[in-house]
Amino acid sequence: MVFGAQHGRRWADTVIGMTEPVEELPPYRAVLVVDMENYSGHTAAQQREFTEIIPELLHRAFERAGRADVWEERRFPDSTGDGYAVGFRPESLPLLIGPFLNALQTELAYYDRILRSGDRKSRLRLRAAITVGPLYESDSPRLGDGCGDSRVAAHRLVDAAEVRRLLELSDPDITFVAAIISDRVHEDVVLGGHATKASSDYVRTSVSVKQFCGDAYLHVPKPSGDLLSRGFSQEDEVKGSEEKDEKRVQGIHNEFSGNNSGHVVQAGSIGHLTQDHRDQSNRISVRGNSNTVAGRDVRGRRS
Repeated sequence: MVFGAQHGRRWADTVIGMTEPVEELPPYRAVLVVDMENYSGHTAAQQREFTEIIPELLHRAFERAGRADVWEERRFPDSTGDGYAVGFRPESLPLLIGPFLNALQTELAYYDRILRSGDRKSRLRLRAAITVGPLYESDSPRLGDGCGDSRVAAHRLVDAAEVRRLLELSDPDITFVAAIISDRVHEDVVLGGHATKASSDYVRTSVSVKQFCGDAYLHVPKPSGDLLSRGFSQEDEVKGSEEKDEKRVQGIHNEFSGNNSGHVVQAGSIGHLTQDHRDQSNRISVRGNSNTVAGRDVRGRRS
């Protein structure tokens, strides 16, 4: 079948003109979300004060870090009551995960001295999460500004048990900030060589909160208390516990002898068993017929 010249041109023009609409990717934004520890443990009047003071403390921290201009350029600021969410240009990430967190720790320590002069039970300590990704943004403020997966991820990370644990294990009079950064931020800024701190200042962890599941990195500008001895990661804590258990059972030896009519059962522990006082080792020896023996942890009295 051969198309006529005129018909062929119309067909070609139609094909060339068929363009599928493509939506542009929203601009990349760094996201900072902070959340206050034990907000509900304070009175309504105190909660109101904290809600108002948190963005002011963030502002002062940027000033203390020498970059008040970054705060002035903030995007889609939003109070969450017990915290604050705000966006920045992605170029500010090296500042956010380094000097800003240090300045926030210092600013909160200063503010704590003010609280100390009033009610010692009143404290303001913050968890901070930092992510990056494409977020919707409009020229004029709209309710949908700041929407995107990286914003959701920041809210999930700041609520993770792993970062909560950092404040729980630290001295409340010394450590006021615990931070968690997304894997993407760590890859782009820390591994990319743009961070102001060493890579060893950020500890990898696995996070699972609601629908979010992935790797992230923990950082505390000023660690203290049990956090120094027990470490940032729960994996280290479990490993230490397993090593203690292994050392505790070393040297225990159970020996059994008898004919085939006997029965031996290996169990976790026994309440009481008589042991010959002449045997100073941890060995338990059982001889005879029709015996039932449990072993590993055998506690009893010497005869």
